[in-house]
Amino acid sequence: MNRDILRMIGALLFFAYLGSDLAQACDVPAPLKSIDPPGFYDDPTGYAQAVKPMRDYIAKLNHAADSGQWACTMDLLDAWARADALMGPITGYQGYYERSWAGTDFALVELRLPAEVRHANPGRLNAINQWLEHIAVATRDADAINHLHNNLVYWAGLNLVATGTVAHRPELIDAGLARAREGIRDIRADGSLEREVKRGDRALHYHTFALIPLVFTAELARQQHIDLYQENGHAIGRLADLVTDAVIDPASFAKITPVKQKLFPWTFQDELAWMEPYYAHTRNPRLPALIAPRRPISEWRLGGDVSAAWGVAL
Repeated sequence: MNRDILRMIGALLFFAYLGSDLAQACDVPAPLKSIDPPGFYDDPTGYAQAVKPMRDYIAKLNHAADSGQWACTMDLLDAWARADALMGPITGYQGYYERSWAGTDFALVELRLPAEVRHANPGRLNAINQWLEHIAVATRDADAINHLHNNLVYWAGLNLVATGTVAHRPELIDAGLARAREGIRDIRADGSLEREVKRGDRALHYHTFALIPLVFTAELARQQHIDLYQENGHAIGRLADLVTDAVIDPASFAKITPVKQKLFPWTFQDELAWMEPYYAHTRNPRLPALIAPRRPISEWRLGGDVSAAWGVAL
């Protein structure tokens, strides 16, 4: 009898904890008016403090999507959309990058919504999509991004294509494709990107980081019957092969630059998220051994659990 009572108490505690966790996941953080941190490299501590409220919101949003809490997902997006969050003025430059990445995440979370959730919430989705369009247009027009002609332009392209896809805005898709094509044209015969090679000891990291938006944009473009993979002589594949070589053997990147490379802890973990849709499309035989030990691969800019949303059986 005592053992049965203990089991009952344990079950009640478990469900109380579970219910508390679900309720907490639906708590909507106060909408953030603007995102305007110091530069990532200029002031790392100040940067981390400034982006924390937005990152906490994104973590909550992505967790809701990952766990299929679609009511919470809608609540989180809808509340920030109706406040036109993140659209306040930006005085520096880093905020433009952060807002572009956030908008990409929001659009890719929306893409994960089941059809029945979409059909049940047309008014709320309309408000959300208007907000995402505000972010995308601001990204499209951001001189702080457009003059760079590097990976951040490709990320801006993904923001535009992802938002154009969910909001059915072909002009945003076209603007995003133009930015992706700039990156694809810049991929050289050896798979390298000249502007990212110039990043010195972070060159390998930035090649990996640049590849992410190119692959995800190519996947979304396929829905428009556009094959970005074949452009510039299958250039995305050359960049993917270069990065794959480096994941298998980091020393192989010495053929691109003699500079000893430094990687962030997430370079060969979260930022290999591109491998999930790329393998689903190409079935490259080298990728399963690299993907399997890293699953689930989750990236805050890409809607959460990329393995669940984009991956296939290995």
